[in-house]
Amino acid sequence: MNELFEYKDDQTGYVIKQYTNGNDRCDKLYFTTESFVDDDQSFFYKRKDQDPKKCGLYRVDYASGDQELILGDEYTRMAIDYLRPYLYAVKGLEVWKLETGTGKLEKVGELPPGVPTGHLSASKSGIIWSSYHLANKIYALVRLDPKVGVGEVMWKDDHVLGHCQACPGDDDSVMYIHETTGDALQRIWMYDVPTKTVRPYYVEKEGDWITHEVWTADGDFLQFMRYPHDIIQGTRDGHNFKVMASSKQYLHSAPDRAGKFITADRISGVYCGTINQVSLIDAKTGEEEVLANLEQPKTGAEHPHPSFNRKGNVVLFNRPIANSFCNVCAVDLEQVKLFKH
Repeated sequence: MNELFEYKDDQTGYVIKQYTNGNDRCDKLYFTTESFVDDDQSFFYKRKDQDPKKCGLYRVDYASGDQELILGDEYTRMAIDYLRPYLYAVKGLEVWKLETGTGKLEKVGELPPGVPTGHLSASKSGIIWSSYHLANKIYALVRLDPKVGVGEVMWKDDHVLGHCQACPGDDDSVMYIHETTGDALQRIWMYDVPTKTVRPYYVEKEGDWITHEVWTADGDFLQFMRYPHDIIQGTRDGHNFKVMASSKQYLHSAPDRAGKFITADRISGVYCGTINQVSLIDAKTGEEEVLANLEQPKTGAEHPHPSFNRKGNVVLFNRPIANSFCNVCAVDLEQVKLFKH
């Protein structure tokens, strides 16, 4: 199957590659995980099609646009390891590992009764973590060592826990949040594996709205939004924070692997009434250039959620379309003025 075509953004003039084309939800993996494989030759996206046989995880050749169904939609909570050529997914209570180079699929363990509340993630040595809603309705952090194969409840809480991301730079730091579907009194928390204790990561003051966190690929920094204006980056230990860029509105942001650029989106209808865009930001100066102008998304499922490829010269994003659907697009940064300078 191949649906690739190109179009020029009416305002920026940049060429956009659109890899899917239909009235279905086709969206890249979430911006807090990789979408591209380690050689950048292909990437993954998820498709919800009117034909159940076409639903699931697809692999797309970046250059040609050729795509194939890799996993059916019984696999969920998918994420790609920052450090190893593996994609992890959940099927029922089972955790499966897909080798992104060979396509080999292997079961690596089982989770306790319940359901993950976010995608899986892996620590530096490959320990798999997830925020979790246990069958007894208690929220928890769960880890699974593939060498053991049995999920272990590490922390329990009465708050709704979500967006758990194991630090790719060590095996000791696991970020998670108190999910309120909006502002929280204290959103970001860090679980310390050796001591089995938790602490606030970025301590919020009155009026702070903190959201949308993502580790850098080396695990040295955590990047997040102080909505609606600021992209903030903090050290792993939570002792030092820096505003990387400010704007009328940013909603999601993701860093490249080299630490040179950030990509972000802004969405109309989210308390600021701004336009819908994907941008590139110089991480040193905070200077921004718009890459693409988009339609207004109907729900959070079709937010652009932009992120980079491994090399950092391509931004992959969702393009909202009518009827609460979206398509997967990419922009080659070699044509972008800010990137070339």
